[in-house]
Amino acid sequence: MGRKIIVGISILIQFLNIGCQAQNEKKTMEQIISDIKSQVKTYSETPVYTVQMNKQGCKMVLEMQDNVDYRMVENNGESMMLPLNAMITKSGPQTAIVKIYPKDGEEFISKYAHVKLTFYHAPNKNSRLSEYKKITEFELPAGLEEKKLPYYETKIQFAATVPFDYSKELVEAKDLKTVPNIEQKAVQKYNEIRNACENLDSLAYNKYLVHSSALVYNTTYTSTEQIEEKETSGGLLALVDPQVKKRSFTPIQNYSVQYYANGKIVALWQKNHHPILHLKGEVASSKEGSEAKPFEAGDPIFLYLPKNAEGLQVW
Repeated sequence: MGRKIIVGISILIQFLNIGCQAQNEKKTMEQIISDIKSQVKTYSETPVYTVQMNKQGCKMVLEMQDNVDYRMVENNGESMMLPLNAMITKSGPQTAIVKIYPKDGEEFISKYAHVKLTFYHAPNKNSRLSEYKKITEFELPAGLEEKKLPYYETKIQFAATVPFDYSKELVEAKDLKTVPNIEQKAVQKYNEIRNACENLDSLAYNKYLVHSSALVYNTTYTSTEQIEEKETSGGLLALVDPQVKKRSFTPIQNYSVQYYANGKIVALWQKNHHPILHLKGEVASSKEGSEAKPFEAGDPIFLYLPKNAEGLQVW
């Protein structure tokens, strides 16, 4: 009888521990959502800027001067409409920096390389497609293969008017190029985030991304109700999704260092221009009896050192 009582107490303790853990996780997620919402404002005007990006036969990086970049670096052709608001720091003149690289296995930009970018503006977030007006465009010049270029860069100018302004935050942030051992500190932060992903710690991962999530929600004019719904929907980001099996992360080594916004932001990249925070694995096929499908995902992580902060944080 005594043994049964001990076993029963043990099961009860385990049940209570699980309940407490679930309650703590719920409170942590509620705090994360609260922190995100505290950084999001409501605006009376909601202008939208986008760029239609089409490329083939090359790799392409689009960087907004004074902000970060977006990368289309698969070896196959890619086409998408990219929202630009999250890459615009404040109203005024904008400079988009276009960088073109050869595909993997090629030394120079080939005759098959093609890039076309078309920038659009819409008066508000609910604008119909017919209301999107072209403001400028770029097309990769022909004949570059004759010049045997390992790299091509150009700048595109346009003006933008937005209700948000992140310039003060960046002005007050530390110039990372003056920080001793900044590369080692960046690697340490990347490894912290990588460890959270390896451990499937979605709460820790979301805590790292509070500022990044808030920036996207704020610049895309997402309501607090929508934020609550999105953050509590139960959908997990790929890097912390347990449905991805046989998980393997790229080591944080043999990387390239890229500075942005006059040295206020830094990121590490693989030599092939992919994010250094990169996962390979497999996911079950939707068809019964079929083999699992290979899976890859990467998350670009941009770091900065805010005013009065003790360590690097995700921009």
